[in-house]
Amino acid sequence: MIEKVGWITQMKSIPPLTKEYIERQYRFFENYVHFLQDNGFTTREILKHGEKATDDSEIKVGDLTEEGFKFYFFGVRKWREKYDRAKDKDKAINDFAYIEKKLNEFRAKNQ
Repeated sequence: MIEKVGWITQMKSIPPLTKEYIERQYRFFENYVHFLQDNGFTTREILKHGEKATDDSEIKVGDLTEEGFKFYFFGVRKWREKYDRAKDKDKAINDFAYIEKKLNEFRAKNQ
């Protein structure tokens, strides 16, 4: 398994994770899964349009194409690192400019 939302949202934390933090994790997962799906990086529909992520939402190795697996580590992980450092988390969750840039770099590198 590559990622399961519950790994993040159910962490034991001091102070405890806030509802706002958990909701953001769901939204971030939804955004990047739809990005992967929209760009042909998945082997199946992980989330339907409008479907909300839950603690059970996950991405398995077999859910990604070979190229999708490479892009996950090239782009999506970097996007998460950028998100984790962002001061304005709500803005960062919906900032697709960064992941679009990573996609262009990835495609240019892998032609």
